[in-house]
Amino acid sequence: MASEPIIRHETYPETTPPTEGPLRRDTHTYDLMRQCIHCGFCLPTCPTYAVLGVEMDSPRGRIYQMQAVAEGRLDISDDFIEHMNCCVGCRACETACPSGVQFGKLIEAAREQIQLADKQPEARTQTVPATEPEEERPNAQGSVAGKLLHRFFFDYMLPSRPITTLVFSGLKIYQRSGLQKLARNTGLIDVANGLPTPFQGKLKLPEQLMNSASGDLFPDLLPEITSAIGVRRYRVGFVSGCIMDQVFRDINEASIRVLAANGCEVITPPQQNCCGALHVHGGEAARGRELARRNIDTFEQYNCDFIIINSAGCGSTLKEYDHMLRDDPAYAERAKTFSHKVKDISEFLAGLTLNPQMGEISRTVAYHDACHLAHGQKIRQQPRQLLKSIPGLRLTELKEADWCCGSAGIYNIVNQEMGNELLERKMNNVAATDAEIIATGNPGCMMQIDMGVRQRGLAMKVVHPIQLLDEAYQQGGLYDQAQQANLEHRSSERQRQKQRQTLLIGIGLGFLLGLFLLGRRKK
Repeated sequence: MASEPIIRHETYPETTPPTEGPLRRDTHTYDLMRQCIHCGFCLPTCPTYAVLGVEMDSPRGRIYQMQAVAEGRLDISDDFIEHMNCCVGCRACETACPSGVQFGKLIEAAREQIQLADKQPEARTQTVPATEPEEERPNAQGSVAGKLLHRFFFDYMLPSRPITTLVFSGLKIYQRSGLQKLARNTGLIDVANGLPTPFQGKLKLPEQLMNSASGDLFPDLLPEITSAIGVRRYRVGFVSGCIMDQVFRDINEASIRVLAANGCEVITPPQQNCCGALHVHGGEAARGRELARRNIDTFEQYNCDFIIINSAGCGSTLKEYDHMLRDDPAYAERAKTFSHKVKDISEFLAGLTLNPQMGEISRTVAYHDACHLAHGQKIRQQPRQLLKSIPGLRLTELKEADWCCGSAGIYNIVNQEMGNELLERKMNNVAATDAEIIATGNPGCMMQIDMGVRQRGLAMKVVHPIQLLDEAYQQGGLYDQAQQANLEHRSSERQRQKQRQTLLIGIGLGFLLGLFLLGRRKK
């Protein structure tokens, strides 16, 4: 780690500015980057700057490079790509920025421009030599392995539920059959990790990261309609997600139960698809917009009051569909309507008078702010408010709770060295708490921190806040009563059906008897 910041002053040759894509003059993105006054308030909040101490790996430095590309002073070089892909996209700089610079939109635009340039090799240049050497750091997507992962995830796996299910069913078989234990105990995973393949040195961390995928091997779709418990107050759409539904199916099921417990009829459209968050974060904006249009088409059919999501990264993107589709005449207004309905589940529930029928949970919990919840959606107090509402639960603060854990989508897989640096800092703070449970509202954070807990041998569990609320309702017997009420309702409905059937049979017999008597009278 650099002890002092390294300020690099590079001389860029005059180049031709992009003629297409978001990083060019006279665009919405160009106007956004010009809001930066280069004050430096963002520097202490930037994880990569904290580790590397390099100006070009700070938000201010990255915006300077983006503007240079837009104005034709810098080309899409290997150096530019490395600086853009080294960013974790945590958006902590947005929270610190006095000028309101929307850096999340800017880094996504830069990565989209990189993908456009990658499809036009003649537009690429070689790395511009630096005047000072900088620390060696991993390239997030420049390696062969990184590009293969990028293409597989974005083009094949995430847009397709069957492929996603197939991949994770293989993972579950590996975990539950004993193969994982065998591979670890015999050192096979180390051997495979060292083989001269495109993934050399990159296999071990993903294997450790996804340690326990819950749910069936081939999970069925969640129920399309889940009735509210008691009086219906709202009709809400539920976004089940990709990774969340495959790895953390129990969280989705808990989310639906808790929403129903608080008077919501929950609609989970079976035809919904990936929200496009990872695509947009990774520069695959065209594919992300395509997925956004499909989801808008899908949820419009149900006329929901709100659209609920329990994954911070997905929620941040869903709320920005209006920005993504602002130039699409057929979807701009529809996207705005959609985005205004989107609520993170903690944000939504914190705005309600919660069903108070909760049992006691006597545990100490520390809360980690997922970056795209705290910085992207500005949601900080609502999850804590929900946790404090649970009887017996003790909430203790985590130092640097809103500091990135290093997960950042697939960043921790393709940029493992930097991801591990950030996880180390996070785990130092986690270990200093007296918590039995770490709660956080994003699946990537859950996997990353859980891996850190296992590596350090800490006696802690990592859960979603909604799981604790769900457990409290279970302890309070709410679901048992609702199930009993449902059984009684069904029994009553069956009795009414039998009564109707008996009445209809009686009417039918009476009608036939009347016809018979009428016939005899005519004779």
